[in-house]
Parts: sequence; structure tokens; C-alpha cells
Amino acid sequence: METVNCNYCNAENSVHIFTLPDSLLEREDILTDFVRCQTCGLIYQNPRPSLDEMQEHYPPEYDSYPEDLTDKKIPWLLRKAYAYGVTKRVRVVTRRKKSGKLLDIGCATGTFLLGMKKQAGWETMGIEISPHAAAIARKHHLDVFTGTLEDANFPAAEFDAVTLWDVLEHLHDPAGSLREIHRVLKPGGVIVIRVPNVASWDASWFGAAWAGWDAPRHLYVFSPNTLEKMLAASGFQVEDINCSIGSYPTFVLSVRFWLYRKGVAPEKRDKIIKFLYHPFSRILSAPLFYLLGLQARGPLITVTAVKKVN
Repeated sequence: METVNCNYCNAENSVHIFTLPDSLLEREDILTDFVRCQTCGLIYQNPRPSLDEMQEHYPPEYDSYPEDLTDKKIPWLLRKAYAYGVTKRVRVVTRRKKSGKLLDIGCATGTFLLGMKKQAGWETMGIEISPHAAAIARKHHLDVFTGTLEDANFPAAEFDAVTLWDVLEHLHDPAGSLREIHRVLKPGGVIVIRVPNVASWDASWFGAAWAGWDAPRHLYVFSPNTLEKMLAASGFQVEDINCSIGSYPTFVLSVRFWLYRKGVAPEKRDKIIKFLYHPFSRILSAPLFYLLGLQARGPLITVTAVKKVN
């Protein structure tokens, strides 16, 4: 374990928020401390696992993206939901840039890259720290570097767009990674980041059971305000913040965590989660999530920013 200062302002004065177990993998013996910086408001783990120690928190049973969206073993509704989510993510990029070279950091098995590859005029590349996931992505003829962004050592001004879907909160040095992204982006290039939203209604509702904590894998937990400040300090201008992508599955995960923390039997939990994933439940909840999204109070925030041109 290692002790750290605030990644944004380097202050040492923080206040303890929660000590949480690993609800995703149901490991009560793995405890994580979250603190809030009293200078800038950034929430982070302290102390936290080192980079080498983090490997034990991503075992084979860790939830991950599907290997292939056409796999018939995946329920048809879930395949449709994944595919629709990929389409929405693609649109976030193509609304800002019509063509160019894109880098997806934390590309997993490459589902988003496959969506971008179908768009005319786009050259794609991914970075993935998991050799297993990177190997699956390469089976789909995707160009993927195994390692970290810093390991890749790309030339300056190499990319027109960089995306991080549910990745920034896992990084040990998000501010440093944003500076490196700024270096490899062309002037006017686009960065798209999706992270859990600690200013969301469900973070308030579920409290310590909120999925956005995902202890011990989420090293940082952002609000629209703290993420915008970190982007500005790294040379980016935020152009859009919304909650239109991925909110409902994140809400369902919070329900799963809450049921687990309440001691509900696994069989009953599975029935409740199955009901929540039913099309009727999703349709019924759509107006609520739409209204929350308008106020940036949804479970996830997707932030689009551009590299400032000097």
C-alpha cells in the first residue's frame, strides 16, 4: 500500500469519507479508504494499492466487456444494449470530428474500436493493460498496444481524438495521463471521458453501496466540477458534459451492491436484477434518467473537451 497527496492540487489535507469492502467481487476482507481533499474537493483512495498490487483486484471473474457482440451465448437483449451503447459512444466522437486518427485508452476487447472502425475516414488504435483482453481485440484485426499510455511513447500531435470509457478513475496518476494525452493530441483535438458521477442522485441515494465507488478498483471518484478543473489544468477546454450514455446499467449495478450489502440471498438478488434488465423496466425508467441527465445528475458523466490552440 502507498500513501499519496491529492492528484490535482497536491494538498495533504483530506477528510475520510468511507471505508468500503469489495462489493463487486463480494470480498469483505478487502477494505478501501476514500478521502476528500479539503482544498479542491477531489475524492480519492488513501492509502491505496500500488500499481503492482492492483493486479490482484482484477481476477478472471472481474466483470468485463463481451468478447464479441454477435456471440449468441449473450442474451439478445443484452447484445442489443451493448450495440446501442457503442453506437452512442461513436456519435459522441463523430459529432466533433468527421475523420482522423483515434486512440482508445483502456480499449478492453475492442468493442468501441470496432464501432469506430466502421466509420469512414477513421484510423483506430487501442491501448489495453490486460494481455488477455488485448489478445481478444487483435483477433478482430484491431491495432492494440499492450501496456500503459506512457509505455507507448507516441509522437507528439499524433491523434485527432482520444477516448477513455470508464478508465480515468482506475489510473494511478490521472492528471499526469491527461497531460500526456494533451501532448499526443493535435491542436483542436478531442478528448472524451466517461466516469462515475459522485454528484449524481444515485450516489446520494445509495451512499456507501453506490456502484461508482467500486472499491478497490476506482482510485479516483469525480464530480463534473473536479473533472472540469483537472482538464482545464491540463490544457483542455470542456465543451460538453452529459449523462446520456450508460446510466441505467450503472444504476442496476448500484442496486446489486445495495442488495448485497443488505444481505439479500443471491437467488433473490438475481431475480431482482433480471427484472430490472427487462425491457419494460428500462422503458419505464427512461423519463427519469432523461431528466436527471439534463441536470448532470445521472450515474455517469461523459465529458467532451478540446485541446486548446495557443
